[in-house]
Amino acid sequence: MKYILKEMTEMEKPREKLFLLGPQALSDYELLAILLRTGSKNKSVIDLSIDILKQLNTINDLQNITIEELLKHKGIGKTKAIQLIATIELGKRISNYNNKIEYIKSTKDAYYYLKVKMAHLEQEHLHAIFLSPNNKIIADKIINIGTSTQTIASPKDVIKWALKMSAYAIIIAHNHPTGVVVPSKQDIDYTLELKTACELVDIKLLDHIIIGKNNYFSFKDKSINNE
Repeated sequence: MKYILKEMTEMEKPREKLFLLGPQALSDYELLAILLRTGSKNKSVIDLSIDILKQLNTINDLQNITIEELLKHKGIGKTKAIQLIATIELGKRISNYNNKIEYIKSTKDAYYYLKVKMAHLEQEHLHAIFLSPNNKIIADKIINIGTSTQTIASPKDVIKWALKMSAYAIIIAHNHPTGVVVPSKQDIDYTLELKTACELVDIKLLDHIIIGKNNYFSFKDKSINNE
């Protein structure tokens, strides 16, 4: 069945949007509305979802919400609160499983390893993964924390820790809080500068990954760091 968006009910809108465009196209409150399913007599499920999220500093805080806090909202009973808590717990377990990665064998491994740490940050963070010759993770470290639009760090900051940890190779990543993963000229220049610095000390720069909300950009996959 095809819907004209303005003819959909408040509940049908996010469900149909997900069906047509995929979950990445939905906002946080639309995804939450699908899980809640219904609102109260005087409040739509969309408004209820917005009210819940307004009480959080970031969407990441939803993982710590309690049944008692949910029950304070009209339209959420015991059954609905339990279902939502169960869904959140399942998501946390999936995330924890991804974070058990010990070896980085592909770009996707690196992305899934860092996604939980970085995807919902409101400031740009420069993160580095330090690897052994067989690509086992030695350590990962936040190198620098910037603003909501940029992070500034010297290649020396990365090299210093790589040498200290006797790393064979490095993967760096930074997040774009806007969700847009297109690299800026500054991102490209920094990657090439770091690659040159790594070569001087015989350390391999395997990739630079830009992390968005539910997507990523890999310099390796696009061959940018090979220029």
